[in-house]
Amino acid sequence: MEGAVLGSATVELFTVVDEVGVGARCTYLLAVALLTVRRRWPLAAVLAALPAAVTGYLWLAPMFALSTAAAVLGNRLVVYACALLMFLVAAIPWCEEIRDWSMSHWVTALLGPGLFSAGPLALGRLARIRGELSLRVRELTESRERERLLVAQEAVAAERARLAREMHDAVSHHVNLISVEAGVLSLTADHADARQAGQRISALSSTTLDELRDMLGILRSPSEPEPSPGLAELPALIASSGLDVNLASRLPSDARWSAATELAAYRTVQESLTNAAKHAPGSRVTVTLTATAGADRPVGELTVEVHNGPPATGATPPTPGGAGHGLVGLRERAALLGGTVTAERTDDGGHLVRACLP
Repeated sequence: MEGAVLGSATVELFTVVDEVGVGARCTYLLAVALLTVRRRWPLAAVLAALPAAVTGYLWLAPMFALSTAAAVLGNRLVVYACALLMFLVAAIPWCEEIRDWSMSHWVTALLGPGLFSAGPLALGRLARIRGELSLRVRELTESRERERLLVAQEAVAAERARLAREMHDAVSHHVNLISVEAGVLSLTADHADARQAGQRISALSSTTLDELRDMLGILRSPSEPEPSPGLAELPALIASSGLDVNLASRLPSDARWSAATELAAYRTVQESLTNAAKHAPGSRVTVTLTATAGADRPVGELTVEVHNGPPATGATPPTPGGAGHGLVGLRERAALLGGTVTAERTDDGGHLVRACLP
């Protein structure tokens, strides 16, 4: 567009340059030259084009300058003043040629200068109005998009609150009953193993209620940080499991990972112990934590391995296999961190879960 404007004005300049003297040529060159900066300095371009419009030979440069000023300038009075000046200077050559000032000659004298100034003025104002309308349409579209996102967020918040209520009503009551019954069992059972089992069940029920309350808090207020048990809580988790577990930590004393990585490691051990208790009762479990040093940091990938042997002789038969949602959840959690989780049978009839976490 800019090239077409400058090109057409330059072509017109060469076609009329021989019709005027040196002074007029200079005004023509100045008018065409200032077209290059007409958007930055529209008033300067219009004022430079006024002397060229007086001669009646150069038309395109003054029209382009006035049109740009009408499109760029926001002050209507300034724009209309520029158009009026352009009309007056363009009317000078026409008025000088009139000898008979009849009505028809007046119309003839003023029609050309009127079109010369009114046309660019109308086109420039139309371009400005079109730009303002486009801006308002874009702002309206963005406003509607923000409103849509707000409605979606409100719907998500309402759904979170509903899920929190449902989880509280459906789970917490029964877990409380389990905790109470386990407490009674730990006090009234005749056998020492039964009393210890009751104590463990009561402690696990209390821990479950605490985690449930934390999760309900997240559902109600997602902006709050998620409580994240990590590697430091593994000994307590192992102690409350009631299994024969050996924890072998080969991590450096100053090793630190993100809260999300430690939470993934904690959940991996938790799910693996749950599976061992269901499918291999009485088996010995080994939890191994290792760290792989990286090239750009002293501590790199965290590896968690949980190995359980076959069920003990005479133990209760294994619980039938579940839907496998626990391992699926572990894989999804690790994938979000850029890690992996694998599960496989071992030669001794046991099971090995390995999580590699960045």
